[in-house]
Amino acid sequence: MAAATAAAGVTAREPAFAGPDRSRVQTYPLPSIYPVSVDFSLSVNGTPIPVTTFAPEPGSEVEYHYAHFSFHGRVTLEVSVGADIVTHTVSPLALDIPTRAHGNKLTFSIDRSRYLIVKIDDLRELVIAADPAETAPPRAHGPGIFNILDFGADPTGGTLATQAIQSAIDAAQVAGRGVVYVPAGVFSIGSLVLRSRVHLYLAGGSVLRATGRPADYAKKFRKDSLKMDGTWLISTEPGSSDITVSGRGTIDGQGARMRKNSSYLNHLLIPLGTRRFRLDGVIGRDAGSWAVLPSRSSDVRITNYKGFQSQLQFENDAIDINECQDVIVRHTIAISEDDPYSTKAWAEDTDLALSWPHPRQPVERVLFEDIVAWTHCAAFKIGNGHFSRQTDVTYRKGYVYNATRAIAVDPAYGSEPCTRIRYEDIDVESLDHNRGNQNWLLINTRERGTGIGPVSGVVVDRVNVRHQGAMKPLLAAGNANGTINDITLRNIVIEGTPLRSFEQLAIPLGPNVEKPVVSFHGGVR
Repeated sequence: MAAATAAAGVTAREPAFAGPDRSRVQTYPLPSIYPVSVDFSLSVNGTPIPVTTFAPEPGSEVEYHYAHFSFHGRVTLEVSVGADIVTHTVSPLALDIPTRAHGNKLTFSIDRSRYLIVKIDDLRELVIAADPAETAPPRAHGPGIFNILDFGADPTGGTLATQAIQSAIDAAQVAGRGVVYVPAGVFSIGSLVLRSRVHLYLAGGSVLRATGRPADYAKKFRKDSLKMDGTWLISTEPGSSDITVSGRGTIDGQGARMRKNSSYLNHLLIPLGTRRFRLDGVIGRDAGSWAVLPSRSSDVRITNYKGFQSQLQFENDAIDINECQDVIVRHTIAISEDDPYSTKAWAEDTDLALSWPHPRQPVERVLFEDIVAWTHCAAFKIGNGHFSRQTDVTYRKGYVYNATRAIAVDPAYGSEPCTRIRYEDIDVESLDHNRGNQNWLLINTRERGTGIGPVSGVVVDRVNVRHQGAMKPLLAAGNANGTINDITLRNIVIEGTPLRSFEQLAIPLGPNVEKPVVSFHGGVR
């Protein structure tokens, strides 16, 4: 193990507990493929935490920085920069975390897992992913453990590890169930298929990384809007069940490189036609297209996921729930140019869905909870894609750092109904971008050439809009097929002013739109 880690060029220490009582902070080695930030340093309880930059290609623009660790108990974070701090924020602002800036250091404490965005003066943001401590992580070796090094996987990234990792996955399935253990190191992969009752565990400091070469992949879709072919980096076997992907490692698509050099796209992870799928704790980085997209699956749980996408490329959504039932997305952060969180339903002949198994399915009983979004597009979205009905979708406790639109119900492309949609406890910090309409609330059923369906039963409750941007909310219906009715707005505060009447919203109402019911019960706490 030690030899493998050294060969991979990672920081010369294994994941370890640190801190005054040796049990508070768990650090992870920084793979050598990721540069150390020159703008920030971070310590937690006095323990250094590696900070890297998100710059999709060597020499390209730094979009943001990020640091990652796990902990339990109460810990103190100290962020250091190169000059005295003049201004700073720690988002989500709704968490109201007390801070202290002294000279070039910013200090604050947390006592539970948080995904934070720190802005200091004119520096690019620092994203801090403070994960909960892992509960009983698997050992690298032992009964039921299939360590990919034992199957010949190269931890330096120099040669493809696809066959070795797939062999470990297949062996775990043959055994009835098992853990496929990925240790710290960089593993170059083609496409992998996960089997039933297999747990893919990515240890902290490990990276499953796309090669950047289309020849290493089978074409799985074509994105007509981008005129590019694409593939699935990791997918589940259709008809499978009881699959887990967990740990504190990274799945890296090298998406910007593949798009620029080869006009080729990739999804990082597509749970496809599966049941009881779990994704917990990993980092998803730089998918060339939509990153994580459960599709035509049921009983899906996504927790403690960090989606780090480029903000310079269109159509790179972070988490899309496609035609799934009984889904929970909880305690995640998603950064992307396009929609970080959305639900969709496509026709069988839609470009992305051509290789998906089974007839199209409805979107039903989906919960997004405790989620942080930063995007140039829509933060919390229903749509696009409405070739099947979408019902009982809830966004709860959502934090928008920055976006063009915060709350968006946009059922274009398809004519099935969209009903029983809830947005609760949403805090919107800024709407500065302007990709299309810039507004905190958009409900739009205007026809775009492929059908449109009705929207009803939308409840928007306890929303605090700190900065509403340049445009007012929009409710827009195109025709009688796309009626908008039964919309309820409650407990809304706009730039410090509680919403007391519909007239305050200044929404231009057209035909086929029922005037929303607006109620006020003391504002947002």
